[in-house]
Amino acid sequence: MRIAVPMTGKDVAASLGACEAFRFYEDDHGHVVRTTDVPMEETGFDAALALLERRGVDVLLCAEPAEEERRSLASSGVLLSTGASGGADEAVRAYLGQAIACDPSNTCNYCGFKDTCAIPHDAPRS
Repeated sequence: MRIAVPMTGKDVAASLGACEAFRFYEDDHGHVVRTTDVPMEETGFDAALALLERRGVDVLLCAEPAEEERRSLASSGVLLSTGASGGADEAVRAYLGQAIACDPSNTCNYCGFKDTCAIPHDAPRS
């Protein structure tokens, strides 16, 4: 599973459109196996969404995106998990430990269920 966290410095950014960079995580059965930091070359939400799509992100962890950002993310197929704060690495550990809830308007990329996924994230995509 590919997880992205928008960052300002080393902390979770308040807004996708205002983030300085993204930290991308590769997850294997609940363990992070690789991280990559990618600075934003362009600013704004559209540039951030394009980067997420190019990187094949499955899950986006962020603080509290605006309603317009939520709708755009939902239509892009990225699973949104809100309420992240502090350092990006800590937010990912909290997500993998199921301490951060998924956005209630999500539809899982893997199984189509709302809120939570009914199958393991390492299962092959259909």
